[in-house]
Amino acid sequence: MQADRGCDVVPPTNGDSLALPAGGSFEVEMAENRAFTTLSYNGGLTTDWTDGKTRSEPWHGPLDGGEGCLVDNPDGQGGPLHTQSQDRATGTAFAISYNSDIRDVNMENLVVFSVLKNTPWKRKAVYDVPKDLPPCPPGGCYCAWLWVPDGCGQPNMYMQNFKCHVTGSTSTKKLGKAKPPVYCANDASQCVKGAKQMIVWHQAEGNNVVTPNDVTPPYNSKMGFLPGAQNDIFEESSASPTTTSSPSTPTGSAPSRIGCYTDSGSPRLFIYAMQIPEGAQNMTPQRCINACKNGGYTFAGLEYMTECWCGMGSQPPSSSLKVPDEQCDAPCAGDASKTCGGAWLLEVWKVSS
Repeated sequence: MQADRGCDVVPPTNGDSLALPAGGSFEVEMAENRAFTTLSYNGGLTTDWTDGKTRSEPWHGPLDGGEGCLVDNPDGQGGPLHTQSQDRATGTAFAISYNSDIRDVNMENLVVFSVLKNTPWKRKAVYDVPKDLPPCPPGGCYCAWLWVPDGCGQPNMYMQNFKCHVTGSTSTKKLGKAKPPVYCANDASQCVKGAKQMIVWHQAEGNNVVTPNDVTPPYNSKMGFLPGAQNDIFEESSASPTTTSSPSTPTGSAPSRIGCYTDSGSPRLFIYAMQIPEGAQNMTPQRCINACKNGGYTFAGLEYMTECWCGMGSQPPSSSLKVPDEQCDAPCAGDASKTCGGAWLLEVWKVSS
């Protein structure tokens, strides 16, 4: 809580609280200085970027293949992002504690509830909120923004504290007791399921994470954090039942795998984001295919373990975007023996004829 700087005894102004719409999303601004946000100068110094600059994309390090840190480019910009490129940005997270008094917040009741992959990168960032997040107590909740960058600077962790409150919720569910996350990049079966603590690493005391060869523990699948709302954080006794029956097989010819393609944020290869009935934490190729099939789409695409995207038309994406199949190697959240794309890599299937 940055108590060594006295932050714990200087609470926000009454009413200054971050709103978390249950089942929705909220937008925040990231910047190297408050001056480059809409909170200063009436937003006159803002751009799409965190430093108030303008630049073209892609933006990456100066070495072959985009390697090297951003700050190593001739202009010396991008140092505070601590990365080589957007796809190397490790991800950021928000955590929540249902305690109004900061003195009652601890590692076991501060639960990570949302993860945003490949951030920090640009100024605006949107985080998803679990639909079953219950209302906060009358005094509000405590939230924290979290980040552990990988390289391009001193190994460290970052944390920003907020008062927060949940809106639009009638849920009576309770958050589970948060457990320390475990590095599981080499074995998905070791990933911790359910409510997880923030990552504490390279601190003088209180560390809760140990990694092989002291590699950086990021807020992504390497530490068992899936992108988006963390819908598995509730006590089992209050959790919604998970569908365990086998998905129905679509009629018509069997679906066929087309290949692995590079994706981007603007525009996406497939623009229709699909939620499967079983929940993103149970994502498999067949469940995504079924959902797209039932929606009347002709293509299904899986990305980054949990995402399902649907596409229309008679032709697959351009062959210029196709990459070797082995690059789509992210294990599916619902079946680690199958692959579900990768970071900005879409594994495309033809639904059926």
